[in-house]
Amino acid sequence: MEQEIDTNNIKEHLTTITNHRLFNKSPRIVNLITFLVEQSLKGNNLKEDIIGMEVFDSDYTAVKNDGLVRVYMHKLRKKLSSYYAEEGKDAPIEFVLEKGTYKIKFEVKGRANEKVEERKVLDRKSRKPILAIAFAFLILVCAFAYYYTSKQHQYLWDAFFVKGASNVCIMADQVVMLKKAGNSGEFITDLKVNSTEDFIQHIENHQIDSLQKADFTFFTKAIPHSIYKLSQWFFQHQSSFVPLTESELRYEETKRNNIIYIGQFKTMSVSKELFLRNSKVFKVDGVHFVSHKEDKIKHYRPSFSETVRSEYAMVAYMPLTAGTKAIYIVSNNDIGTMALVNKFTDPQFLSSFYFNLPSEDAYFNALFKVEGMERTDISCELVELELIEQ
Repeated sequence: MEQEIDTNNIKEHLTTITNHRLFNKSPRIVNLITFLVEQSLKGNNLKEDIIGMEVFDSDYTAVKNDGLVRVYMHKLRKKLSSYYAEEGKDAPIEFVLEKGTYKIKFEVKGRANEKVEERKVLDRKSRKPILAIAFAFLILVCAFAYYYTSKQHQYLWDAFFVKGASNVCIMADQVVMLKKAGNSGEFITDLKVNSTEDFIQHIENHQIDSLQKADFTFFTKAIPHSIYKLSQWFFQHQSSFVPLTESELRYEETKRNNIIYIGQFKTMSVSKELFLRNSKVFKVDGVHFVSHKEDKIKHYRPSFSETVRSEYAMVAYMPLTAGTKAIYIVSNNDIGTMALVNKFTDPQFLSSFYFNLPSEDAYFNALFKVEGMERTDISCELVELELIEQ
């Protein structure tokens, strides 16, 4: 129950919270909780658009901004829960932000604890008859623990791990051309030639009859690494996939299978028709990502030095026809693809990433900044997230 608390004590507690490490690194979270506390003290009932305009953008609308307020409210609840479970467990006041509401309640933790203790005393008197039942239930839970552990929720991967799911992993590759009478080992590639159809068109457009398509293809280092990681991940969840090169992909494959795409976007052929087709924010310009929001355009270009490579990479999760799903793990350099394959096959990372989403069923385009050395990622940071309407 919400209790009367001195306003000065509430403001002091707010200062303590906003200076804490869980909050002070996120200005938006600090601005959000400060605004909510101020409005709750005034007794105001808030709506999403009001919060959006006051905290995020004066032109904010719930439709235009893809649920940004709900995303940050979810993150704030998680941070408050973590704070009161750790450093704030002995705090005299607790800020309570119930799911589905925008009003913060202020509770005196000492009084709340007294009531909890009173309930515990009553519980002890009544629970003895059910101890035997509880013990039997515990044994039953333990007996099935392994089974349920193997069926843990894996968020965007769930559709791929359903029994009998048909999964195809598309590997970004580069078509290799050879001169018919050329020197052995002399290979030719062209970014515009990414399939057999592209090769035939290239020959016709340039009236070349001295080239032939090689019976092998070219992969970067990211592909074998990613296939190895994904094979382990799928085997762990009693599922599998069929590998297929982008140069061999036919559009019909996307109509009957779940699709995973790994690798570069500059060598996409059929996949260009699907990747980012539902996006209202992102597009690809040459070899880098571009974000376009409210007439503000931002280019995400990679940068390289002698020691560190900075790269932008994306994970896009979207629905396909007939209830199938697609996951695109895309960058133009090895470190970006390898880093995101590693992260999105890590249950702990998946759990923390989904704190950013309003629900576990959300579709999204998530752009990450990856920094690495010699094709090994040393950091992976989410820089922009777009929620896709279902």
